[in-house]
Amino acid sequence: MNQIKIKLKVFLTALILLLSYCILDRFLLPAVLFGFPNELEWDTSPWFNFLEKRRKIKFREEQNGVLVVGSSVALYSVLPQKLNEVFASKFGKEKVLAEFYAHPAMTPSDFYYYKEDAVSKNPKLVFYILNPADLQLDYVIEKKGRVDFDEASLLKDSISGRHQNRFLYPDAFFWDHLGSIWKLGSSHFYSLLSKSLFLLSRYRSFLYDPFDVWIEHHFRSGRSYHYYTGIPPKQGIYLRGWAKPEFDIECVVQDGKFKQSIFTQKKETRVQIFSEKKDTLYFDQIFPKSGWTNIEFDVKENSNFVKLHFVATPSVTSDEVDARIFGVSENYGIRLSQNFCRATILKNISYDRILGIDDSRISGFSDQKYTEDYERRLYRNPENESALTRLKVLRKSKMLLSKSSDFFPNSELEKLRKAVEYLQKSGIHVVIVNSPENPIERSLYEKSKWYLGYLNHLQSLVKEKGTFIDAGSLSNEKRDFLDPHHLTYQAAERMSEIYFAEWIGKELNLKTK
Repeated sequence: MNQIKIKLKVFLTALILLLSYCILDRFLLPAVLFGFPNELEWDTSPWFNFLEKRRKIKFREEQNGVLVVGSSVALYSVLPQKLNEVFASKFGKEKVLAEFYAHPAMTPSDFYYYKEDAVSKNPKLVFYILNPADLQLDYVIEKKGRVDFDEASLLKDSISGRHQNRFLYPDAFFWDHLGSIWKLGSSHFYSLLSKSLFLLSRYRSFLYDPFDVWIEHHFRSGRSYHYYTGIPPKQGIYLRGWAKPEFDIECVVQDGKFKQSIFTQKKETRVQIFSEKKDTLYFDQIFPKSGWTNIEFDVKENSNFVKLHFVATPSVTSDEVDARIFGVSENYGIRLSQNFCRATILKNISYDRILGIDDSRISGFSDQKYTEDYERRLYRNPENESALTRLKVLRKSKMLLSKSSDFFPNSELEKLRKAVEYLQKSGIHVVIVNSPENPIERSLYEKSKWYLGYLNHLQSLVKEKGTFIDAGSLSNEKRDFLDPHHLTYQAAERMSEIYFAEWIGKELNLKTK
């Protein structure tokens, strides 16, 4: 009898502990993780930012809500803040609101698993920006003289390591592919099962990201970061915080004291800091070592702001810092701490694209210089660069598709069809946009039977209830593109204002005020 009581106590204790863990995992963990201030910037921690972003989206019933859906192609094609500016000026304040519902590498099959959540946001319109690269063209193969799609390899790779399936919707994916997962091995089965059951297992790869950034901003000096979020110098700033050898900037000062951190790449770098008119020299020092250092000095202006002129000698080339960033080298001066000269830490900016010289430099290139930069930056030594390897694979896949005797759909397009049907049955208007594509890459396959069939297929998906827009050749200016399908900031701003806003307003049947 005592043994039965002991076993019962052990069982009840284990059950209570399990239930306690489940409550903490399902309620406390997401409340803390997604309730914590988000100070992450653009292009960081994509899975956390997507989950956090979509939790906040909710359109009012009287509002014309627009979800801009897609992969990084959408993120780099549209500026929702520009769309909303145009909407406010043309249709009235807050009458139309556009929000990103996008993350890097989003495929139609990903959106298929998000469709219920997307509908719950109560949008009037889903504006899906799609590029053929979003269809997993990595798996295009040539077999026995025929071009086809390797569905078996795609499923295998999706099970074994694709982040979206493991972090964003492992439960739905697990039940949809239970048999295939088990056949691939017990390790994959139990890994996906644990991520389906427990959020801690699902989120652990990005669990600390918002906390690490917050600590860096508030208790450290802002030296460890991805993209710059400080005050931009008059001459512009490179995304990773490098400034030109000479630049002007307006800084916030406290109690008449300037205090910031800078990074010098070379030993014996001289940094001089003048007043705006260069009639006062505030700081002049040669740094014997490279690395981060603090700069402090008193300013004469009786104001909370001071305009300064920086000079750094000698300059340093981008190749000396990181040869992977640019094809044609740029000249840097010093690197600035992340929130340089800014008094407050920005929040909720993870979907606000940052304007950098990285983009603006391209518009001034000659044809020859653009081609040189493009080829070196994207296709040099790709075997050692996983991101660049994919671009080369996609280029080869487009060449294969150009030889195909006809169009053939794949599982991604079937998932897109199901997602569109679900949205339309829910009363949501769907617009599918074939995204602008770099003419260098588009020329590889745009006249092929596969590509023309692909456009016709997208048209058939929306039927009479939706709209298809072919924007593939919207820009024939290669300098509008960073790579095969990502627009520069300036091009995205222009496209958003001139084309995308106009199309969305027309689809919503809005009248100008």
